[in-house]
Amino acid sequence: MRSFVDRIPDTLSVKLVILGLSLVFAFGVILLGLLNDILIITPLLFYIPIIVAAYWFPRRAVLFAVSVGGANILIVYLYSYPAIRNLTYTTATASFYVLIALTLVISSLTQKMEAQKARYQGVFTYSDNGLIIAEMKEEALRITEANARALALLGYLEKTLTGKPLSEVLPDTIPGVRAAGSLPAEWNIPTRETTLTRQDGSGIPVLISGAGTPDGMLVLNVTDIRDRKAAEEQLQHSLVEKEILLREVHHRVKNNMQVISGLIELQSTQVTDPEIRRLFQETYNRIKTMALIHESLYRSKDYVHLDFSAYLRELVSYLLASYGRSAGEISVDIQLRVTRLDMDVAIPCGLIANELLSNSLKHAFPDGRHGKILIRLDGSGADHCEFVVSDDGIGVPPGFDILGVKTFGLQLIHGLATHQMRGTVELDHGNGTTIRVRFPCRQEQDL
Repeated sequence: MRSFVDRIPDTLSVKLVILGLSLVFAFGVILLGLLNDILIITPLLFYIPIIVAAYWFPRRAVLFAVSVGGANILIVYLYSYPAIRNLTYTTATASFYVLIALTLVISSLTQKMEAQKARYQGVFTYSDNGLIIAEMKEEALRITEANARALALLGYLEKTLTGKPLSEVLPDTIPGVRAAGSLPAEWNIPTRETTLTRQDGSGIPVLISGAGTPDGMLVLNVTDIRDRKAAEEQLQHSLVEKEILLREVHHRVKNNMQVISGLIELQSTQVTDPEIRRLFQETYNRIKTMALIHESLYRSKDYVHLDFSAYLRELVSYLLASYGRSAGEISVDIQLRVTRLDMDVAIPCGLIANELLSNSLKHAFPDGRHGKILIRLDGSGADHCEFVVSDDGIGVPPGFDILGVKTFGLQLIHGLATHQMRGTVELDHGNGTTIRVRFPCRQEQDL
């Protein structure tokens, strides 16, 4: 019944004509029945116009039913008088009450459906996202409806878009659905990125998601992400520019330090005093240590953290060559559980490593003595690191106090560890010499 009524053109004049004809037919049958005393089933003829009226005009359906039913009872009453309690009158009266009750139920349900339809239609029409409805027709998913936003994205008019295969605007929207098959009722399309093909052939990036409905339709939600894509491209372009800028900064700092190192080395060739030449060489090594850090960062793609493991290996190779010792004479064992350091810790830690390694190479193995140096960087607690440099050389004299020594190198170690790194320095007088530097750090371990 409902599907038949839904197919009728949705115009007020057509509806009124149909209702009028059904009423004329019903009253005509009743009048003919009254003339021939056939009255028991004739009130049922009013069911059709009243039910249709309840569906088409739910707000006026009760009034319509009361008017039609009352007219029916009045006619039966007039023709049955004075025997108003006969079977015909009783049947008409009972039918009247049934019609009123049925009208109330149908009109109530219809009003709820109309309200629900209005809500969904409002969401569909005014949604900021494009909404497309398609169904399987002629062995293909074809578009049956699209809201204003979808039409604007596609560049189509509604009449030209309706009936088009969905694959023309969203290729491969539903992989796995055969052309001749039907759409599964519980089919879901998870949100994914794809390209929407406009009427002019251009494509725009969109996010789509969708689901099948129980009546075999597919509802697609289409979100335009052109602005997001443009923002991502702009951000990526900005990141590339900043990366280039940082690389250039590290490159220039490294070059400037190399120039300074070259000047110091050139100046040292004009100095004949061995002690002064030693001071020049130590200063050169310190500058070289910092230049190595910037060179490592220049080669790396990470400008926030320093690969301390690779850096130490370069520093060890340089210092061994600088002090004229080979890896066969002095074995350097690097054991790092924390392999990457933040920049605010990496530079002072690199300088400390240079001073401690230089001291071991200069003082721990005199007269060509062979030995071993251990470099270790471990996590000490949840947010602290411990940097240890130890050797099995001749050791330090008894009563040696690292805080009381006035040499520039040890003062630099203490100052960097306690002031810049906010840590502590400890000296172990065991077999050889061991110096421990504990400092706060964010640990990135090499697992």
